[in-house]
Amino acid sequence: MARRPSAPRPRKSTRAPATPRRPASTPSAGERTGTSRQRAAENPTAGPAQTGRSAPSAPSASAASSASASSAAPAPAARSVRSAPSARSAPSARSAHSAPSARSALSAASPSPAPRSRSVGRPRPRPEEPEESTGGGTVVQAAGRFRELVAGRPWRRRRRAMLLGSAITALLLVAALVTVIFLPSLQVHEVTVEGTGYLEESEIREAAAPHAGGSVLLLQGDEIAADVGAVPGVASVDVERVWPDGVRVSISETPPIAVLTELDGTKAVIGEDGRQLPEAAAAGEELVPLSITSGSTDPEGAAAAMSEVLVEMPESLRGSVQEVSASSASDVTLVLGVEGGGGKTVVWGDARDADLKAEVVQALIDQPGSVIDVSSPVAPVTR
Repeated sequence: MARRPSAPRPRKSTRAPATPRRPASTPSAGERTGTSRQRAAENPTAGPAQTGRSAPSAPSASAASSASASSAAPAPAARSVRSAPSARSAPSARSAHSAPSARSALSAASPSPAPRSRSVGRPRPRPEEPEESTGGGTVVQAAGRFRELVAGRPWRRRRRAMLLGSAITALLLVAALVTVIFLPSLQVHEVTVEGTGYLEESEIREAAAPHAGGSVLLLQGDEIAADVGAVPGVASVDVERVWPDGVRVSISETPPIAVLTELDGTKAVIGEDGRQLPEAAAAGEELVPLSITSGSTDPEGAAAAMSEVLVEMPESLRGSVQEVSASSASDVTLVLGVEGGGGKTVVWGDARDADLKAEVVQALIDQPGSVIDVSSPVAPVTR
């Protein structure tokens, strides 16, 4: 039995399928029956297989021809028609012409694809991996893609190596720095003091002692200067390292300007910064005597006011002060020396407006009178 060839499967397309042409009109059942009978009469030896080859392809057509044959021909002819094999075993004219016609109709209806525009400045897409069809599915060969992901790139390996080397170098540097900082040979063991006069070097070393024993590399010069500067009589401090295990502290002392006599007779040296200095600071110096008047109700306030007035007074006037006295913080009195001998008393008052009061005194110092009252500098009085 012959096998009907199957029509080629049309390719899948996203375009809408074209409408197939209508087949030519098929002959009627009577015409097909007459043709069959004529062929059977001409070739009586043809078997059922040969007769079946000329049978119509559609089942509906064979049924119609059987019906007309039974009505127009004798029973044997009708029986031979029924015994013919099915039209499915032979290629029919309709099936033979319908597939090419459908393909030609599809190709005629499908518009030709437009030419692709070439993109300028864009990289070409990578070719896809070969695909294999298995049954109804598609298998993509992704081995190449997986190898690219796993293998990595050379610049990544170099970056990892650089990062690792940098980390190791940093750790080695930190370890070396820590070792150097805590070396016993770099710890402070000696403090050298320079610039002392009436101050003792032991006082300066004692002030800097908390910083001894630390590393010279970590020496805090500002902290040492602050501790040494708190010693009375130190005006300025300079700290520097002396390698490998020393520190040099250079100071300048505060000059004394007066000596204060308390009510009980004790004396204290006052520096130009207003702080009390050691008694050794007064050795060989001509200082202005400060005295608290007997019967004072506020000796501490009086002493502080006299020191402040003398410190705030301009240098040009301070050099002519012979004596300062006070009973309270608001009645400071000065004695100024004048040319030709003698002196003038200046009622200064409190320590406010020191610059203005000094200008008024210098303007009235040559005026007649022995007393100049500048307790109210905007309204001075001479008498």
